[in-house]
Amino acid sequence: MAKKILIIGAGMAGLSAGIHACRNKYDAEIFEQHNLPGGLCTAWERKGYTFDGCIHWLVGTRPGSQFNRLWREVCAIEEMEIINHDIFMSIEGSDGKVLHIYCNLDRLEEHLLEISPADELVIKNMISAARTTAKADFPLEKPAELYKFWDVPLMLLTMMPMLKVMGQHSRVSIKEFLEQFEDPLLPEALSLIMPDRYPMISLISTLASLHNYDAGFPKGGSGIFARSMEKRFLELGGKLNYKAAVKEILVEGNQAVGLLLEDGSKVYGDIVISAADLHSTVYQLLKSRYRTAKIDESFAHLPVYSSVQVSLGVNADLSGEAENVVVKMDKPITLGSEHNRYIYLTNFSFDPTLAPEGKTVIRATLFSSYEHWEASSENRERYREKKEKLAELVIKEVEKRFPAVKGQIEVIDVATPITYSRYTGVWKGAYMAWIVPPEVGRFKIPKELPGLSNFFQVGQWVEPPAGLPGSMLTGRHVMQIICSRDKKPFLVK
Repeated sequence: MAKKILIIGAGMAGLSAGIHACRNKYDAEIFEQHNLPGGLCTAWERKGYTFDGCIHWLVGTRPGSQFNRLWREVCAIEEMEIINHDIFMSIEGSDGKVLHIYCNLDRLEEHLLEISPADELVIKNMISAARTTAKADFPLEKPAELYKFWDVPLMLLTMMPMLKVMGQHSRVSIKEFLEQFEDPLLPEALSLIMPDRYPMISLISTLASLHNYDAGFPKGGSGIFARSMEKRFLELGGKLNYKAAVKEILVEGNQAVGLLLEDGSKVYGDIVISAADLHSTVYQLLKSRYRTAKIDESFAHLPVYSSVQVSLGVNADLSGEAENVVVKMDKPITLGSEHNRYIYLTNFSFDPTLAPEGKTVIRATLFSSYEHWEASSENRERYREKKEKLAELVIKEVEKRFPAVKGQIEVIDVATPITYSRYTGVWKGAYMAWIVPPEVGRFKIPKELPGLSNFFQVGQWVEPPAGLPGSMLTGRHVMQIICSRDKKPFLVK
C-alpha cells in the first residue's frame, strides 16, 4: 500500500512536492486554506480586469534552460506563450534622465558606458560577471542532503568558471558594490532592480537570466501559471482540499502522524510536508515544540521586505507606452519605515488577456513596512481610509506619467502586506522571505526539525531568497530525499 503524504499549502512548493509524490507512487493530499492554488503566486479579478499579485519575471522561461526543464516536470510551461522584453526596466529621474536596463548584456554595457565612461572598469566587471553566469549550469537537481563524497569535487569542476564570480560577488551587498561608481545616476538606478541589501550575486544572476531570455512573463500571469501546476497534480491522481485550513500538526511519540483541521476533523498519514509559512508552521502548527535557535534568531533579527500594490483598471489603450518604468517622484511616499522616492509602474498592455479589449491594467508597487498597516487593520474604516489615501497619491503619479489615464480609471484595488498575510498566511506579508545579508554567507533552514520524524518543511523560507523557482525546487528536493530513504528511484516522468 502506498504511503500517505499530507501536504500543507498549495503554493509552488506544496504543489511541486505533491506532483513529485504522485509521480513516484505516493498517495498525496494537499490542504489549502484559500479557495485557489498558488499561494503568493496569485492574481484576482475585478470587473473584468485581472490584477497580478506576483510575477514580475519568472526564471526558467527559455526552452532548454535548467529551470525550464524543472518547470516542465510540474507544469505545462511549454504550452504557455512567454512574453520577453528588450528593455527589462527603465528608470526615469525627475530631471528627465532615463537609464534603461537592457536585457542584452552587450547593449546594456554600451548604454552604461555612454552614461558614464569614467566607470568603465566597474561596468565591465559587472557585465563580465553576468556573462560568465549566463553560461553557467548550476548543480540544482540534486539536494545537498543526498550528496556523496564524490559529488563535491564534481560540483566544483562544473562550477569552476563561476568560482571567481561567486568569490567576488557573494560576500558583498549590492549597495557596497555600487558605491564604486563615480556617476551618481548609475548606483541609484541599478539599486532599484532589487533591494540593495541583497548580495551582489543576486543582481548578477538576474542580469544573466535576462540576457538568456530566461526570465520572461507567462501570458495570463500568476493565476494561469498556478492553475497549470494544480492541473498537473490532479491529473496524476492527487487530492486537493480547498478552504481546509490546518490548525495543528498532530504528533505522537515525536513523529508527525497527521493534521487537525480548523473544522475539528483529523486526517492521518505517514509523512507530513509543510509548505506553509515557516513562522506559522513552527510557532503555531507545531506549538513551538521543535523550533531551533537558528529559526528563533532568524525571525528575531533578519529583515524582510513587504510591499503594497495599487492596481488600476484603465479604460485606455496604453500599448504605445513604456511597459516597465520606475519613476522618481517629486514628493516621496513614506509607508512606515520605508521611504519611497521611486514608484514602480507596470503597464500590462503587453498582456491583453489581463484586461477587456482596448483597456489596460497598471500595477504600482511601493515598499511598505507591515507595521504601518498592522495597527489600523483592526479598525475596518480606518484601514479603508488609509488605503484610499494611498490610492489617491499613487493615481496622481500614474496620471503624471501616463496622461491618457486621467479620467479613465474604472477599478482601483489596493493590496497591502496585511492582504497577503490574510490570504496566504505569510509572516509580515514578506514576499521573498528573509533578506539574508552577504556576511551571513550560504543560508539554509534544514528541511527537517531536530527531534521530529516523518516531517519536512519546504518553500522560500527554507532557502531564501528562493522566489518561485527556488520554492518549486524545495518541493522536488524533499521528495527526492523521501524516495532515497524508501530506496526508490526518483521518477520525473
